[in-house]
Parts: sequence; C-alpha cells; structure tokens
Amino acid sequence: MMKSKKINRKLAVPEAAPLVLSLRSVGYTLETALADIIDNSIAAKATEIHIDVKWNKELDYISVRDNGYGMNEDNLHQAMKIGSKNPIDPRSHDDLGRFGMGLKTAAFSLCKRLTVGSKLLGSNAICVRVWDIDNIMDSNRWELFDDSSTSAWKDALSRFGNYGQGTIVVMEKLDRLITENYSDQAIGRFWQRIADMEKHLSMVFHRFLSGAQAIHIFLNGQKIESWDPFMRKSLATQEFREEFLECNGKSVCAHAFILPHHSKLSVKEYDEAGGASGWLEQQGFYVYRNKRLLVPGTWFKMLRKNEPGQLARIQLDLTGDMDFGWKIDVKKSSAAPPSMLRERIRRIARTAQEASRKVYYYRGAVVNQQIKAEDNDAIWEQASVRGRTFFRINRNHAILKDAGSELSADAAKKLNTFISLVEGFAPMNASLTGPVTGESSQKNELIDSAASFCSDLIDAGYSSCEALRKVLQISIYEGMAEDIKNKLQL
Repeated sequence: MMKSKKINRKLAVPEAAPLVLSLRSVGYTLETALADIIDNSIAAKATEIHIDVKWNKELDYISVRDNGYGMNEDNLHQAMKIGSKNPIDPRSHDDLGRFGMGLKTAAFSLCKRLTVGSKLLGSNAICVRVWDIDNIMDSNRWELFDDSSTSAWKDALSRFGNYGQGTIVVMEKLDRLITENYSDQAIGRFWQRIADMEKHLSMVFHRFLSGAQAIHIFLNGQKIESWDPFMRKSLATQEFREEFLECNGKSVCAHAFILPHHSKLSVKEYDEAGGASGWLEQQGFYVYRNKRLLVPGTWFKMLRKNEPGQLARIQLDLTGDMDFGWKIDVKKSSAAPPSMLRERIRRIARTAQEASRKVYYYRGAVVNQQIKAEDNDAIWEQASVRGRTFFRINRNHAILKDAGSELSADAAKKLNTFISLVEGFAPMNASLTGPVTGESSQKNELIDSAASFCSDLIDAGYSSCEALRKVLQISIYEGMAEDIKNKLQL
C-alpha cells in the first residue's frame, strides 16, 4: 500500500507592483473616491471636513482634512495597510467602512502618491505615512515612507497646523484625474468635474449635513449644502408611513415620498429637485447604510423608470451588519436586496410608482363637504362636487352622536379632528381621479373647511407648519396652501 504524500503549505505572497496597479482599476470615480475618504472623517467623529483642490502650473493635489479623533503611529500604520480590517469582524453601529480598503483604493484610483498625517489630541507631533506607486513599481515591495517633503504636502499641511487633533489626506501625482496638459480649456473641464463632485457629496452626505448635530464639509473654503432628494421641506410633498421589513432577524426601514407636481414648484425648485441626473433618473429607492447614501435612485431592475413614476422616491435604511446580505461593494456604490425581500420591495415600488402616476396626471380636486342627513345608519357617506366623489364618515350615526354627547367640548373637538384625519387619508380618498370643472361658488366653502381643519390640528398639538402640511396631503385640499395661510394669517 502506497503511503499518502505529506501536504506542505507554500506561501504565495502577492507581488506588490502588479497588485497595486490592479487596485487602481477597482472602478472608483472622482465622486465615489472622495466620498469614501470622507467616510473615514465622519467615522472619526469630525465636525468639520475641508476639501482643498489645487491645479496650477506649480502644484496639483487634492487634500481632505478633518478635526476628528486622529491616530497614533501604530494606528496610522495599520490603517495604511491594504486590507487593514477583516470584513467579517463586527463594526460599531455608526461605522461607515467594511473592507479596510477604501482609503487606499480610492486614492490610488486618482493619484500615484498618497500621504496621510494624523494627530491625537494633546500631542504636538503629527505622524505620517506615505504610499508612492512609483516607488512600489521600482522596488516591488510594500514600502511605506514615514515623512514627506514635497511642495504639495507642505502646502496642504500649512492649513492643518492649527488643528488640535485630526487627520489630513493628500493625493499627489493625479495622473488618473489630470490627463491633459495645462490650458484654459483643460482647467475649465477640470473644475466642471470638481463641481459635479460637489453635487454628489451634497447628496451622499445630506443627512449628515443637516439637523441638530450637522457636520460641515467645505470645498475650497465654500460650505457644501445638503441636497435632500425627498423635498421634506415642501408642504406639497406627500409622505407615506414608514414600513419595516424583517429579514434574518434584521429590520430594514422603507419610507416613501411622492414629490410635488411640477405646477407646485418654482423653476428654481424644479431644477434643484431634479438633482444631478434629472427627474427621470432620480426616481426609485435611495439605499442608505448608517445614514450614508449608497445608491441614489434605483428600482433594482424590478420596474422600469418612466415619466409618470418620476415623483416617487423611497428612503431605504440599512444598518452596518447588512453589507453581505445586500451585496454592498467595496466602493459603496451598489446594492441588491436579499431574495426573500424582493417581493415586498417590489410591492412598495409599485405602490409608490402608482401614487406618483396619479399625482403626475391629476393635480388634486375640490370636493363638496356639505353634510348629508340621509341614511343615518350608514357608516360612510359620499359628497360630490366638480364631478368628483369624496367619502367621509357619517357624523349623524347614532353611536357616534351618543359617544360625542358624553365627551367634554375639548375631547369632542379632538375626536372630530381625528375623524377628519381618518377621512382625509382613507385609501379611497388618497388619490381622487376623474374630471374637474371649475365651480368657484364652492371654493370659499372648501377654504373655510380646510382652514378650520388646520386650526383644529394646531389646537391638537401640531405646529402650524406640520398642520398645514398634513392638510395639504389630503387630495381635496391640494393646492390651497396660500388660501389657508391667508385665512388663518399664518
């Protein structure tokens, strides 16, 4: 009988030069590369992040500096390694990374020299590490330098001197970004790319750029403003209730919004709401991981993007432990729902797209709200005006009247306000369709009704803004914002 051959382990260490060239072609764009680098600043709890871009005849570089926690010598050295983190290790709830590759691969996709300096609070010294691809190509070794003396590094570092703590990332030799000789035309094209990058960052980090604990991101000293794809500040935006999708013990939050019809927006509002890609392309799901936008506007190949559906945008919130289930890539720019969630995701998509279609084609209706006394046993009654039908609860129903008689005036008023909300958001009233004819004689009556309802909501505890927005989400009151404001002197 033959003896089995002993199996030995043989090391197969990747060659440095070929691998680093491969890493340069992972697929980052300027926008996704800068976003990945900024992720590190946010994870370090920075409150200010400064992006400085320079290209002239003497210097060309991009730097990102922040006032986050900073790193010591050992931590910086580890962070500069390729694959510095194990992707299967647990992450904190607000960690924006996963693979330990982002900083390096993002920078290599743009430049041939990456320098990172970091400083801990209370330390006078800044520790430095440098990757230089030209050196790696010459030596074929993963060699890091611990200092830099280039003009670009010195220029960028001069802005970092006043920081008590933080990190600065400097990218030089921008051979993948600057591909043509210096000229007026080349400069124009370069700064257009930078402007496009700014729009991308204002979208990707919009939830960090607003709110009580907002961070501030600056581009060459100018503050980047957030771009909210859901137009939450518009009173005409329709907001669906949040829906939670359970999968493998984890919960995904879906929150749909139907944006206003273009007739309710100014030219400036309409252009801004279209975003970088335009209304047609910006529709669909917006996938977030720990508040950071990964994918802006996709139907996950479940539905086609179309004109009537362009008002539908759905916020989809994932947590940091869902990366593998949702197939989040290294660049954090693509995602796909798990198979067990696809049908529920498709249902949400169809509902939102249909709601968008109705708003796109119909601009709202005015409905007669005269009380009908007939058929007091019926739960629902209908009123009709302008060729439209609106269903509401029969206020003369015996049980409802008896219950109301036992309540105090204040409690009865609150009950009536709640019933009005039920009527306004009842499924059969959510999207009225049909012809509309102009009957101005009934308009004043409807304005009075809308203003009274808005006033009741304010009395019930809503702010005036919240109450007005709630009223305007009801189809019969659509487009009456100015009338209601004037009536109530808001």
